[in-house]
Amino acid sequence: MFIITIPLKHIILDPAKPVDLSAISEQDAIELIKKSYGFLSSSVDVSIQNGIAFINLQEQRADKISEALKFFQKGVRDAQQGSYDKAIKNFEKVIAIIPQHIDARRNLAMAHLEEGNIPKAKELLYECIKIDPTNVWSFVLLGNIATKHDRAFEVAAFYYEKGLTINPDDNLLLNNFAALRMEMGNIDQARELFEKALKIDPSYPNTYYGLALLHRVTNSPEKALKILDQLFMQPSSTDIRSTPVYKNARDLYLEICTELARKESGELMNGIMARKMVLEVTTGCPISIKEDNSLEYISAVSQMAWKHNRDEHRIRYRMRSEAMTPHLVAHELEHIVLEHEARQLSRNRFFTTTAKTREYAIQSVADHIAKLQRQGYAEESITNTILKLTSGLSNQIFNCPLDMVVEKNIYNKYPDLRHSQFASLRQMNLEALQTFTNQEIKKLTPPSIFRASVTLNCAYAFFIDHLYQGLTDYAAAYRTSDNFSHGKNLFDIWKKRMENFTPGDEYEMVDEYANILKLRPWYDWQTDPAHLKREMDTNKSALSAPLTTDKPEAYTFCLDALRRFEGKSHDEIFNVITEISILGMNGIDHTTAGKPYTLKAYPNETFSGIHLLCLMYVGFKIYDPSVNCGLDFSEAYEMALAAHKEVLH
Repeated sequence: MFIITIPLKHIILDPAKPVDLSAISEQDAIELIKKSYGFLSSSVDVSIQNGIAFINLQEQRADKISEALKFFQKGVRDAQQGSYDKAIKNFEKVIAIIPQHIDARRNLAMAHLEEGNIPKAKELLYECIKIDPTNVWSFVLLGNIATKHDRAFEVAAFYYEKGLTINPDDNLLLNNFAALRMEMGNIDQARELFEKALKIDPSYPNTYYGLALLHRVTNSPEKALKILDQLFMQPSSTDIRSTPVYKNARDLYLEICTELARKESGELMNGIMARKMVLEVTTGCPISIKEDNSLEYISAVSQMAWKHNRDEHRIRYRMRSEAMTPHLVAHELEHIVLEHEARQLSRNRFFTTTAKTREYAIQSVADHIAKLQRQGYAEESITNTILKLTSGLSNQIFNCPLDMVVEKNIYNKYPDLRHSQFASLRQMNLEALQTFTNQEIKKLTPPSIFRASVTLNCAYAFFIDHLYQGLTDYAAAYRTSDNFSHGKNLFDIWKKRMENFTPGDEYEMVDEYANILKLRPWYDWQTDPAHLKREMDTNKSALSAPLTTDKPEAYTFCLDALRRFEGKSHDEIFNVITEISILGMNGIDHTTAGKPYTLKAYPNETFSGIHLLCLMYVGFKIYDPSVNCGLDFSEAYEMALAAHKEVLH
């Protein structure tokens, strides 16, 4: 015989119409209990002694109980895998043998809830709290149903508060009660409940998401992102029911990043212009940046001066959104940096296609061209399509490993661009995914080109996931592709190469990718003309002498700059460093002590070359410390800064 013992004052016959069984006659109480607990057995034996109800049930044989427990374990596994139909059948088998099995009944309710059968779920949960009025999880689930399905917030609060009286440290209960309080507008209590739940169990994804939402609605987006960062640093839950939480958290992260990037756009572009000026001095060439909405298949492009025999680098970008533009421009600037660094080591190479390489590419897809012809496509249409596809894949094989290097550099060097970078890379991933998911594209694309393009896009998705360490899961979209493992292989090659990366290695990665994908004959390399490099070196000879801090005047000029810029606005400082940067395009002679320079900002003074460079170095330290000027004045600057602070204090 199995006996359930429950104090009369704890028995809940009907949550909506509570009855105090201790205040009525014993016989009436027994009849009500028998009627209410009939779901356990067709014949329920009830007795009452000293305010406690004893509900007697016939106990099953040991072998039957063992069988039921096996059904229970199967049901739990089915539910975790999302097979709720199977879970329901297994849990029903359990309670048919062990009707008082509270966990089986509650899990059965959860399975019905996932299937959308709300009335059945509520019925089972009412039965759970009759069997065990201290079963916290049943109160949690009833509160959830009242919140999400019935929109009965006060009823939900009753269930949650009832559960907290039983176990004030149940993190699930605290989390769900916090979400309810947030929806009811009680933000302070919601925050307190979320934070308590997180301390109790820092692995539960729902709490992170809820707290991030709270910071979002209270206009604290940076705090929300920080909480979401913490979520994705945790090992992912294996419970399939957590999948929507992770998706919602990633969507929230993107939404916040996009909004912040849009608000920061103007300030970010000012910072990029400052970096542009430094790069102009470093490479010895001005850089023009212009919006060009005629760009059709790409969002931005950079053209290096040395490649096009011009006296300036050119960057063009298509206006996609205010959130994306700073990243798009920064990406192209970093391409100039990457190529300049390779040139300094004489490792730069020009990627090119020729009539011969293009003919080879077209011949390699001749079978598909014939197929399109048989299907009745016009010759002009076929020609245009094949030319675009072969040209596009050639550019993709070149850009894929380089873009990974560029994005890694941006992420590490410019944290102020993180929001814009995240929003921009998300959009790029969506566009790349079109190649894989759009059936019309697949139909028109030669299989060899399709496979190579998908593989490269998959590798890039792996790179983004690696960059953001769980905040994205872009590679998962390619899991069904035959090229998934090949994409992972390409990314692993890049990752290994980056452990000891030297500028110029990126061109070797292009060749390695191309050899794997059998695309090496699709392009050629041209060596950067030596005479052009010598010409560039000549133009920059004034900057070639090392600028070291053992020059005593560097300390003096840094201290002078700190005094000049004290109390000045960012715009005033920016005007000074802009003017010096423009002078630097033609070279600043820092070796001749008496050579005078003049600045519009200080019309009645003349400056030596090293004085100007110290002004620019200190100006950038104040305006944007993340900018690398390529000048070695750090020691002199720190000494001058210490002296300047002593005078101020």
